[in-house]
Formats: sequence, C-alpha cells, structure tokens
Amino acid sequence: MTPPPVREIPVIGDSLVLVGEGLLEEIPSRMRQAGMTPSTVVVVSDKNVFGHFGARLMAAFANESPKAVPRVFKYEIEPGENSKNRDVKAAIEDYMLSERCTRDTVVVALGGGVVGDLSGFLAATYMRGVPVVQVPTSVMAMVDSSVGGKTAINVPAGKNLIGAFHQPRIVFADMLLLRTLHQREVAEGLAEAIKMGVIRDAALFDTMEKESEKILKLDPSVTAGVIYDSVRHKADVVAIDEKETGLRATLNYGHTIGHAIEGLKSPELLHGECVAIGCVLEADLACRMGKLPAEAVPRIRRCFEAYGLPVTMPELPASKGLPELMAKMAVDKKNAGGAIRCTIITGVGSSIDCPQPVPKDLMEAVLKDALDARDAAEPAAKRAKF
Repeated sequence: MTPPPVREIPVIGDSLVLVGEGLLEEIPSRMRQAGMTPSTVVVVSDKNVFGHFGARLMAAFANESPKAVPRVFKYEIEPGENSKNRDVKAAIEDYMLSERCTRDTVVVALGGGVVGDLSGFLAATYMRGVPVVQVPTSVMAMVDSSVGGKTAINVPAGKNLIGAFHQPRIVFADMLLLRTLHQREVAEGLAEAIKMGVIRDAALFDTMEKESEKILKLDPSVTAGVIYDSVRHKADVVAIDEKETGLRATLNYGHTIGHAIEGLKSPELLHGECVAIGCVLEADLACRMGKLPAEAVPRIRRCFEAYGLPVTMPELPASKGLPELMAKMAVDKKNAGGAIRCTIITGVGSSIDCPQPVPKDLMEAVLKDALDARDAAEPAAKRAKF
C-alpha cells in the first residue's frame, strides 16, 4: 500500500506540522532544509519511548551528511505524569549546562504529552529560550498537546499550572510511531479528536462516529485524515488566538470537569479518559443551560463509548466527592472573576467562541447527578454478578 503523502500544516510564524509516515529518519535533513543549524541537539525522551525509537533517531543525526549537528545528546526520564515536575526540569537544565549547551541548541522532544510539555517548557526557559522540535509518539500528543506551543509542568496545586507559550519550530507527526501503542492508549488520544469534532467540525465527528473500528486499528485510509483534520483545526485556532485569550480556550471543552476528575483519579484514569467523561458531562451542562439540543447529548456519549472510553463519573477515592471536584475546578485556568468558565457547545460541530461563565449551582447539580447515578449503578452491578 502506498503511504499517504506528507502534508504540511502551517501554525503561526515559522511553526509548522508535518503529517505523514516514515518521518523519523528524515528529521535531521528536514530540520536542515528548514534552516535549523544548531551546534547541539538534546533529545529528551522517556525510557520506554527511547527504547523503541531513540537509536533510530540518534543514528539519523549521526548519518546526516553533510553533518549538520556537531553534538547530539540524549536525556531519558522515567515514564509517566510524575516526571512532569520542577525537579526533573531542573535536572535536565543542569545536565545541559554541564555539557555547555548554549543558545544555539535545539531540544528535540521524542515522546508523548509528558515529554512534549516538559521539553517545551525547558526550551522556553533555557537561556531565555531555545528552539524545540516535537516528535509525538502518542495519539494524544500528535492530535493535541504537541501542536500550538502550550508547555507546562505539574505542581501540587494542579496540572499544567506553571508553564509558557513556546511554539515548536516543527512538529513531526509520523503515524508509524503509533504502532507500538496499546488500544487503550490509542483510544484515550482519540478522545481529543472526537472533542475537536464536537466543537468545530461535524464532518470529522461523523467520520469518527461511523468508522470507529477502522480508526481504533489505526487504518491509514481513515486515520490519516482524522489526525490531519484534528491538527488543522487546532492550527487554525492557534493562529487566531495564540495566547488563549478567548477562542483557543474553547479547545478545553471537557477539560474543566475532566481535569477535576483527573486530579482525583490519576494515574488510574488516563487524561483522555477523563476528558471523555468531562465532554459528556459538559454536554449535559450545555443542555441544561438551554444551549444544546437534548438529542445531541446521547449522540456524543455513544461516540465516546464506541472507542471504549468511560462516559460516567468514576468511583472517587474515599471521602472525596462534590466539594473536592469543585475545589479542583476553582483553579482552572479558564476561570475569570471567580467564576468557573466552560466551553459551551451549541450542536455537534459548533460551540460559542469563548468559554462562558457557568452558575455554580448548575455545575454542582450536573456533578451531583453524575455522582448519584454512579452510586445507584454500583449496587445494581453488584447484584448482577449473583
């Protein structure tokens, strides 16, 4: 089968995304063609991802002729969200300083969202800013977090609260790198593509609704278009609102409630799984506000379910409930004037251009009903086992 052509998506300034297959070994030459001539490259990856792809990328730099990069280093972190913190960032910075990496260094982020977010923030602050190249290896990173320049680390108060906007020079979305993923990892990343369909593209949603089996199997005849369209929409939004003052914040549909759940359930639930739950509950919220037709809520729910994603409130840790969820949402980055703000969808494929303030009592009602429905379902599930 002939691989799909490499397609280019401009984002903002000189930032661009390349979507295709077989891009990994082409990264050094494509960097050079784009005018990137660093004295040093630092490849940041986690130990699992580097085990799959690291040697190939390092060899590609070594084999580039004429040799474009005199020095190439690697730094491997432990896999998982726990590595996205101040201490790990500082350790990489100290390593780069010890190797005398100067401002003509390029950071190459080889990995999923954790590596991409951490490396992007590292690049944003190292010597007041060096270029970063993103090489996403998860669906989540490919369709969402690697694109648009949002970088951050986690702190005790919450996820992604310390960071910077720092556009990647190039994002290499090589779909062949997704083949090592388990289906659960594929599905959680596709939650962001479904989200994009709900807020901006009814045709994309229709495709994901009808072709779930092929998309879950990463069939390139369908998946290439899904990834391209998801990235294209995000690039369009970033070009209009780079610093998330309005329109870009709508990309956080499902994240207000989703991040609150994730704050209580990570790492048991993955980010995309929490977003899926959040999207369904925020659809319910929009319906109660009179903005979304009632028939759209079950349709959105069924699409997420088709990918094996959770759509109901999970069992929370002991003694955690509505107050803790509301407390998590109180520090959401979209909030303003003390009010919780959410992306309000008006139909499948459309949403209000800026996040809207939500009455606290209405948000509490949505969450309380979700918690009550879970509590009612658990005894029934236990009875069904006997």
